[in-house]
Amino acid sequence: MRILFKQILIQDSRSSFYGKKVDLLASNGQWVEIAPQIQVEADLVISNSDLQWFPSVVDLRVHNTLPGGEHKEDWTSLQAAAWKGGVLDFLLLPTGDPVPQQPEAIQFISGKLAGSGVLAYPAAPLTLGNKAENFSDLMDLHQAGASWFSHGAGALQDTDLMLKCLQYLQPLAAKVISRPDVKGLSLFGQIHEGLQSTLLGLKGIPVLAETMHVKRDLDLLAYVMQHSFGLANPDFSLHFSCISTAESVRLISDAQKAGLPVTADVAIYSLVFTEDAVSDFDTLKKVNPPLRTESDRLALWQGLKDGAIMAVVSDHHPVEVENKELEFDQASFGTIGLETLALTFIDEAKKQGLTKIDNYLSLGAAAFLGIQLPELKIGETMKGFIIVADSHVYTIKEIVSKSKNSIFIGHTLKYKILGVFNGLNYSYGQ
Repeated sequence: MRILFKQILIQDSRSSFYGKKVDLLASNGQWVEIAPQIQVEADLVISNSDLQWFPSVVDLRVHNTLPGGEHKEDWTSLQAAAWKGGVLDFLLLPTGDPVPQQPEAIQFISGKLAGSGVLAYPAAPLTLGNKAENFSDLMDLHQAGASWFSHGAGALQDTDLMLKCLQYLQPLAAKVISRPDVKGLSLFGQIHEGLQSTLLGLKGIPVLAETMHVKRDLDLLAYVMQHSFGLANPDFSLHFSCISTAESVRLISDAQKAGLPVTADVAIYSLVFTEDAVSDFDTLKKVNPPLRTESDRLALWQGLKDGAIMAVVSDHHPVEVENKELEFDQASFGTIGLETLALTFIDEAKKQGLTKIDNYLSLGAAAFLGIQLPELKIGETMKGFIIVADSHVYTIKEIVSKSKNSIFIGHTLKYKILGVFNGLNYSYGQ
């Protein structure tokens, strides 16, 4: 099978052809020729005046609904949603029911989508059942292939437990993931504590709920590293997921400059929307962390530019319609996002003047997972997606996920994914 791409703009920042328009020829899933012009016969010729090639997306935050939540998302729909969005590798949170917490469960998830063109990387729970009572078998889980550990989709509230988890895991090539939130401060909160919460009469979630937790975890990390006796693994780190405030960016940046092994990601919705988006009580925009202020949004973008934030995530969280079509204070938090992560980020990143967009969609997250994405060069596997300019309003009809709770319904997308490619697996014209 030979595929010829004509005059496509290369957005793989590692490639010597980055920022240039070239012709690409792939044969049996590998690049065989790259040149200003290629004149050969091919089984498929892809030609458009505005084609762009990106490395495949790596998403560090996908909520697991399996087992127990097949009505919200099953393996088939999860694979389809990821593929459609060009997300060919993603980290799956330990949020199934029951929680996948045995070595066999980790191995099962790791191999479940093999051969489909998409791979899931299972994070393991820090405590049994995510109950914050007893430790899970951290060493056995790590030996089974789990290098990422979290407290479900959130963060441990028990300070002593969190300290011991960091101490136990710091000699390993392990990442501890924390979605910072002091539950006592965010309890019953609905949206960001600010102007809109006052106008709408909804209980707010203060910035302090996030930043106090960031400060606590950074203090614990500093303590652990100071008392590691040189045994800390160079690949051990603490990772803050879905930070949403300017103060969190500052705290994490300062910790990085001080030499602490800490990284962070941001949800795409926090980069696009602000608290004003919920002024009409739209439950599709009820997310956690909540949409913050414009100054927070801009600080998050600056955090990406400065390197304090290393990746953007979808925070893909399927929720059935019955739990979204309710009064705002009764509706569930969460949005799906695998299908729209790349398209929305590419558009917004260009507005912000961000260069090397693939660093935030793909390369930073790939490094976090410890995987190597194929570079666009002769002899490498063809793994990525192509977009074309196609301004349109995103509708529910486009969603292939079982759940339809997308925050981007009604949002104008400037691009369309025209094709997704992973070796011999490919789709074109979707």
